[in-house]
Amino acid sequence: MLFKKRKGLSQSKKYSKKAREFWNVKEQEMIDEIMQYMTLPDEKLSKLSKNYSKKIGFDELFCDKEEIERFKRILRHFGEQIVIPDFVKYGTRTGFLTVVIAPALAAADGVGDIDQDVINEWLYGIGICLPVSADITDSVIDKEVLKHPLIPYNTWITCHKLGAAIIFYIGLRHIEKVKTGDETIDKRIIRRVGEGLKNVCEKQRVDYETQKKPHVSLHVIEKIYEGKICEIEATVFGTMPSKKLELVKTFEEGARYFAGELQVVDDIEDLLGDVNLGKDPTVPNPSFFLTYCIDLWNKGGENIREIMEEAMKKTKDRGEQYHSKVEEILEKLPKNFSTRPFFEMTIWYYNKVLKDKVKRFLKGDTYSDIEPKLLEILKSK
Repeated sequence: MLFKKRKGLSQSKKYSKKAREFWNVKEQEMIDEIMQYMTLPDEKLSKLSKNYSKKIGFDELFCDKEEIERFKRILRHFGEQIVIPDFVKYGTRTGFLTVVIAPALAAADGVGDIDQDVINEWLYGIGICLPVSADITDSVIDKEVLKHPLIPYNTWITCHKLGAAIIFYIGLRHIEKVKTGDETIDKRIIRRVGEGLKNVCEKQRVDYETQKKPHVSLHVIEKIYEGKICEIEATVFGTMPSKKLELVKTFEEGARYFAGELQVVDDIEDLLGDVNLGKDPTVPNPSFFLTYCIDLWNKGGENIREIMEEAMKKTKDRGEQYHSKVEEILEKLPKNFSTRPFFEMTIWYYNKVLKDKVKRFLKGDTYSDIEPKLLEILKSK
């Protein structure tokens, strides 16, 4: 066991380093490609924005020519060498290095039949551009875009709306370059991306609409998580350009449940707040935690702190269910799969993160911060 942990730790360090090196190159590539798009006429950028907003089903993400013109004026004033890199850093601030890029590189190495050039296009187009575009879109729709210290907020919002569309189409352009020398793999990748996009967009709409509803059932929460958050991760690994379809399917399934556990962690992080990002503790809506709180309240619970404690314990159980599924799927990997120790260590580590976050919350340090808002929600039900 000690040997396995050492090997897992060694591989974790190796792929964390490879992920950083990969992103160091691709970050500048993304900045450069966005800048290239910004040279397009306002009318073409507006059409691109309209196509994107219609594709994902959110008309409010559309930027008309006048809005784009105003944005470009600000861009010229502050300099695109400041605005665009800041936008990319904001849009990629989440832990995608450790939960997407490093696992994808380890999976590709373990599978072993993928050329490096193909990996570069696949991982950049599908593993980075599409999830980053989705994350930026989420932040706009959920009104969670952090303010920029220099740029007017409305202009910064335009940057996010237009940037999400541009990064999406950058991703599609790179997907088209994923040539494997096997036409059936190329077609499978395009088909799987299409299925993933359709599922994510449908569940994004459900997610948005549930925020206005007085109560969201656990079944609906599951559908949102598994059809949106989990589907993004599953699409990345389900499009792995390999002929070894059984291994691809295993990684697709594992990634789906792994993302579910990570979303539970993300919800708990919202409840804890983040001093470094200037984010106060808040109640994620919709979330398993909030639905559990509502159910406990409707069953006659009166002590709000006891309700929060019980809801968090139930939320932890939900995260553990996802974790058990991931472990179950991990067992499908061949025992001699070369990068299996990496995945064993990664799965163990993020389960530890889940448990640590739950312990932090149950200490009660943020109860007073979220109690007023939670009570307001509960009394409105």
